Amino acid sequence: MGFGRVLWTGIVGMIFLLLTSYISFVFLDLTSGVTGGLIENLGDALSSLGSLLPGIGGIIAILAPMFLGLVLIIIFPIHWCLMYRPDDVLLLISVTLPWILACSMISGINAKTPGKGIRTSLAIGIGYLIIALLIYFLLPLIPIIGPFIGGIIDGLTLGLTDLPYVFAVSTAILEGCLVGAVFGGFIGSLKYKPTGAGSKQKSKKSKAKIEDEKEPSFDDSAHCTNCGAKLVADNDFCTNCGMKS
Repeated sequence: MGFGRVLWTGIVGMIFLLLTSYISFVFLDLTSGVTGGLIENLGDALSSLGSLLPGIGGIIAILAPMFLGLVLIIIFPIHWCLMYRPDDVLLLISVTLPWILACSMISGINAKTPGKGIRTSLAIGIGYLIIALLIYFLLPLIPIIGPFIGGIIDGLTLGLTDLPYVFAVSTAILEGCLVGAVFGGFIGSLKYKPTGAGSKQKSKKSKAKIEDEKEPSFDDSAHCTNCGAKLVADNDFCTNCGMKS
């Protein structure tokens, strides 16, 4: 798989992860899970903007849950869910499901081997990791308020996950894409066709056809090729073995 192909599949997979984050945020109430029930039904509140603000409200109601869900997924690591919410199965599902769906979908479109499915899934995680780290290191360059942004971001992630921003997003993204890679590799294995399998089958068929064509017959020497007996003129069958002409 060339670099351009990997880049294209990685970008499409990142879009899929953004779309599937909507499912966790709205239908699985991801905000309630990560805050321990402190904030509930935020997805429903954003959805109501469509009726309150016709036009722009509908756009916000669709895009905001996607991006907020994505932010929560790439901030909260899977191991954090297991350590701090071991009994909350719904939270674990809501954090891992977007990765599973996104990696499975892009592997179903692109991957034809288990290796391609795994590499495609890892490309999604690497893409988001690059973006997340660039944001962290570039925002402090903003004049005046820039130097305070890094501290604010680290303070937020420390309060939510007990990890600085860089470690939180790195572990969350890598753990998520590794889980997705398992499913991506499985999808790739379902589509995998070993190289040469078709040619081997064709060669077997051609060999069988050749063997069928090698049946005994009468030759120009007027002897039966099956038993070697001399043939009788104008006879359609060998008088010795009964082989048909």
